[in-house]
Amino acid sequence: MGALIIILWLVGTLASIWFIIRPSPALPMYATRGRAIATGAAIFIGLPIIGAATGITNMAPSTTKTTSTATADSGAAADGNSRAPAAPTSSWTYNEDKDQMRGTTVKYAQVQSSEKFPNSIGVGDEQSTVLEVQKQAKGYDVDIINPNLQFTCSTLVTRQLAVKFDDGPIEHYNCTGSVGDKFGLAFLTKGDGFVSKLRTAKRVMIEAEVFQRGNVQMSFNVAGFTL
Repeated sequence: MGALIIILWLVGTLASIWFIIRPSPALPMYATRGRAIATGAAIFIGLPIIGAATGITNMAPSTTKTTSTATADSGAAADGNSRAPAAPTSSWTYNEDKDQMRGTTVKYAQVQSSEKFPNSIGVGDEQSTVLEVQKQAKGYDVDIINPNLQFTCSTLVTRQLAVKFDDGPIEHYNCTGSVGDKFGLAFLTKGDGFVSKLRTAKRVMIEAEVFQRGNVQMSFNVAGFTL
C-alpha cells in the first residue's frame, strides 16, 4: 500500500469516526449517523483494497529485457570463433634473378641457420650458414653457403650430408661442390626430393663435414616455405 493511500485511509477513518459521533448536515455523506457509518466502512475497507491492487501492479515484472550486453558478448564470441589462426612466422626471404637475354627467371629462397661459425683461423665475424633453394625450369637446386666453413663436398669426391626433418629419421644426400669447388659452398643432389619434405617441415638439421673441423651440425627454422 502506498504512503498516499495510508494517509488517506487514516484521515478518512478518523473523519468518519468523528462524524459518526457528530453528524454534519452540511456534508451529504456525513449528514446522518447512518451515512457516516457507511462512508467510514467504505473508506476503511475500500482504500486498502485499492492500495493492494496498486502494489501488485507495480510489482509486476518488466517485459523489457536488456540485450545489448548479451548481444555484444555473443558477437565477440562469434568473432573469436571465426577468426582464423595466425600463420606461423617465416624466417625465409625470397628473391628472383631475371635473364633478360633468354627471358628466363630463377626464383630462390634463403634461410639462415640458428648457429654462427667462426672461420678456421678465428679472424673476422662469425657467419650463419645459409640454406638456399633455387627454383628453375628443370626443377629445384639446393645448396648451403658459409664463407667461414670449407665443406669437403667436391666435384671430384663423393660426399654425403646427413639431414633430419623435424623428429624424423636421419637421411643422407650426396653433395657436390660448385664448378671450381668454390670455398664455403655445397650442393645437395636430388633437390626435388629434399624440397618435397621441406614443405611440410618446421625444422631441418644438416650435418656436413668441414675441412679440419670434422662434422658440423646446422639447424634451420624452415616453417612457412612457399617457393
